[in-house]
Amino acid sequence: MVNKFDNQSPHHVVIVGGGFGGIHAVKTLNIDNIKVTIIDKRNFHLFQPLLYQVATGILSPADISSPLRSVLSKKKNTKVLLGEVCDIDPQAQKVFVGEEVIPDDTLIVAIGTKHCYFGKDDWEKFASGLKTVKMQ
Repeated sequence: MVNKFDNQSPHHVVIVGGGFGGIHAVKTLNIDNIKVTIIDKRNFHLFQPLLYQVATGILSPADISSPLRSVLSKKKNTKVLLGEVCDIDPQAQKVFVGEEVIPDDTLIVAIGTKHCYFGKDDWEKFASGLKTVKMQ
């Protein structure tokens, strides 16, 4: 895709993270001569405020998650890339996803948050379903 007015490549925005911040950034970039690449390690957007309803059996997991490609299907200038960013070189304006190098003109890092269990590692394992913790 080449900008028809000055024969230059369009401005390339790379967004790391397909959560609320990343999705909002993509939807805000409604400019024709911008190319957007969104990178996430999961191929779906999870609506986390309703996780408790999945845990209680009111909703199924499919009710609160949507594939990123379908969420962004109307954005013709947007490419969804499945992968985990392993390095970022801000001076060279490059994002490294495995063996692939993605050049960027603008980088938006919207990777979200991590839960904190205040040093109680068993709580995190319990919450993620990896291990059942015996409560005392």
